[in-house]
Amino acid sequence: MTEGGKIGFVERLKNPKVMNVLTIGFILAFGILYIGQVNAAATKGYAIRDLERQNEHLRQDRERLDIEIARLRSLDSVTTREQFLGLVKVQHVEYIEVGKDSLALR
Repeated sequence: MTEGGKIGFVERLKNPKVMNVLTIGFILAFGILYIGQVNAAATKGYAIRDLERQNEHLRQDRERLDIEIARLRSLDSVTTREQFLGLVKVQHVEYIEVGKDSLALR
């Protein structure tokens, strides 16, 4: 650019109409960017809230299943299933003792 071109550009910027157009353009551009950021933050907030709800639901399911496991492991439940499956109690228990192995060195 020549010196005359620079002076012409500066002179155009001093024109109130050009300054008004540039100011309005910057305000619109920053406004659009701001709305985009707010929208993205709101979308992430909704996603986080949905994940927190899902997490709470899964915790409740886990607690319910833990209680169900404890109930099924209880002695009353085992004896009930014992009768249902037709199992019988062991009368005479014999334990087998395994003898000790002898090793020899060569």
